[in-house]
Amino acid sequence: MTVSQIEVDALVSYCRSNLGEKDLWITPEGYPNSLALCIIDSIYSTGSHYTSVVNVINRYRAAHGQRDGAAGLLESISAAGGARAWANSLADNLKPAHTKPGAPLKAEVIEQAAALLLKHGIDTVEDLVLAVETSPEGNPVHDAWKKLPSQRSGVTYSYLLLLAGLPSVKPDRMVLRFLERALGTGVPMTTDRAFELVMSAADTLDVSPRTLDHVIWRAASGRELTL
Repeated sequence: MTVSQIEVDALVSYCRSNLGEKDLWITPEGYPNSLALCIIDSIYSTGSHYTSVVNVINRYRAAHGQRDGAAGLLESISAAGGARAWANSLADNLKPAHTKPGAPLKAEVIEQAAALLLKHGIDTVEDLVLAVETSPEGNPVHDAWKKLPSQRSGVTYSYLLLLAGLPSVKPDRMVLRFLERALGTGVPMTTDRAFELVMSAADTLDVSPRTLDHVIWRAASGRELTL
């Protein structure tokens, strides 16, 4: 365990004091019927205002509905003429995967991610859930995902699982900031420690990690926390 019980207790106490009644916390809906939407949201969500992600999701839904898997996503990209054309015409989002010159578009990473999942026999949300639950430790998809452009931290993979309905945490910069404030130690929070901390605190609070992660993100971004 890389976090101490003292840190877990501090986060639990902070959440109880600042996040309202846990039974009223908003639970993320995710995309239980569409691995395509899980992939799109997970990759586009980092370093972006979430409104822009919602816009892409809505455009994809309008064009293809909300039941596509990884294969359907690849077909959409191919029909558009490739990832860059798809980013321009369907997604209307040309955001790069990172800020260095020559960075691939996030749409190109999405294409690679969909192909990666299919390579491992994962086309649907159900396929992903089965693969993760069958091999929770050392999942080869996790290792391969982290080798995609700008995905080394594993944050988007964790978010992919969360969107698919699995018990996961997306330790993005908003969540890290909240945790640093909750602990009050002045020590920067790493993504690995954040993941373990939220998972442990969720267990203590008797809520799903998905719910705790989501309410922390909502608090850090100034959104409503409860129904």
